[in-house]
Amino acid sequence: MNKLISNYLFTLSYQILIMITPLITIPYVSRVLQPEGVGIDAYVTSVVQLFILFSVLSIPLYGSKQIAIQSDNHALSKEFFSIFIIQATVSIFVMICYIVFLFASGNHKALYLANVLSILASTLDISWYFIGKEQIKKTTLRNLAVKILGIGLIFAFVRDDEDLLLFVFLNAITLFVGQLIMWVPLLKELKFLKVGKGDITKHVKPILILFIPQLMIQIYVIVNRIILGNVSGETEVGFYAQSNKIIRLVQGIVTSIGIIFLPRMATEFLNQNIGTIKKYISISLQFVLITTIPMTFGLIAITPNFVNWFFGADYIEVNQVLMIMSPVIIFVGLANVFGIQTLIATDQQNKYSISIAFGAICSLIVNFLLVKPLAATGTTIALLVAEGVGAVMSMYFARKYFNLKSLSISFLKYLSASLVMFFAIYYISPLFNVSSITMTIVQILIGTVVYLTGLVLFKDSYLFMILDKLRKSIKRSKVLQS
Repeated sequence: MNKLISNYLFTLSYQILIMITPLITIPYVSRVLQPEGVGIDAYVTSVVQLFILFSVLSIPLYGSKQIAIQSDNHALSKEFFSIFIIQATVSIFVMICYIVFLFASGNHKALYLANVLSILASTLDISWYFIGKEQIKKTTLRNLAVKILGIGLIFAFVRDDEDLLLFVFLNAITLFVGQLIMWVPLLKELKFLKVGKGDITKHVKPILILFIPQLMIQIYVIVNRIILGNVSGETEVGFYAQSNKIIRLVQGIVTSIGIIFLPRMATEFLNQNIGTIKKYISISLQFVLITTIPMTFGLIAITPNFVNWFFGADYIEVNQVLMIMSPVIIFVGLANVFGIQTLIATDQQNKYSISIAFGAICSLIVNFLLVKPLAATGTTIALLVAEGVGAVMSMYFARKYFNLKSLSISFLKYLSASLVMFFAIYYISPLFNVSSITMTIVQILIGTVVYLTGLVLFKDSYLFMILDKLRKSIKRSKVLQS
């Protein structure tokens, strides 16, 4: 458990940096590139992500799981190179297709050319190896350094809306360098082995099976965005993309725990430790509920004031889109526990695929119906439907691994505390005559105090467990220092 906590803290620190990076860069980039430039970047990125999707298939998920269950260095090396050969082969084919697309594309050709580095970065992505070995520290520290470098480059060189191409290139080169440097520690750990055809082909079917839900997810995440751009214009894509960035920042804190638990759950399932699996799911589920519900209602409460100063006056339409999109935080958190940590870890990929596919189909139908009359708001509702349906179906398929009554009680408890927090933010914060930025800070402080007070009044055992662990950790640190 200590290693899980350590890995989570390292992953969380990286997620916090990912959060801080946009908090620093988005207000600047939004004003420099303007809504049209931001929309063009979001549209181009959506197209590029489709190619990246087919480049990596489901290897990040599948690879980390397979690495986790290897018993010795020989088997580990063999498994890694067997899987990576598939990744490299598919990536080369995808790169050829991308180059053909690049020369055939009419608009934004220079931006697509800059993103060749993004495709190459996906080819070199071997973070799944370190996640599988639970060596989160190595990936985190290197990514921290690259992210900080990326922030500096954006502020140093992106000056006006004419620098859109430079902005895209800097993001792509930062991503590429981040993946490239991960190979340094990897090559020191593994030994080169001759890999047979059978060693490679045995992975193809499970990778493709697991790829189906990943493809379905991207259909409603990326394709819906492309449809929005074609129907309503790239500026609407910009409003949608900016809202989605904020949601991803917040949910990154929650999904970090899924990255950590998947390899451990796969190992426990291999050893048929069902009791331990249920224990981990209970811990993970409590964590998701205690964090995502207040995050959702807190974000809805602060959005009107937050959007005004964070994005600027040109992004007023983000208000409605962001508030409607906020419940996605809860759905993604639940889907992460029931889908990735439970169904995938216990070799029930087919059930996970069904839940995601059904959500994607519902999303496409809703988007086609609403995108023309409602533009970005319609696509947001489609996203909400997809995530909600996927989470509920995953929960149904994983029902034997958790207690529904306990889940319902916890959900209602955290919902009650979050609603009180929401009204406190909504009615108390306007009493303060301060700047918009200060107001957001005040709202967050009020929300945090009210929510934690509510949990104390509810005598929440999970909160007291966390506080007890913190107390023991501080006490242990003082003993070591003395």
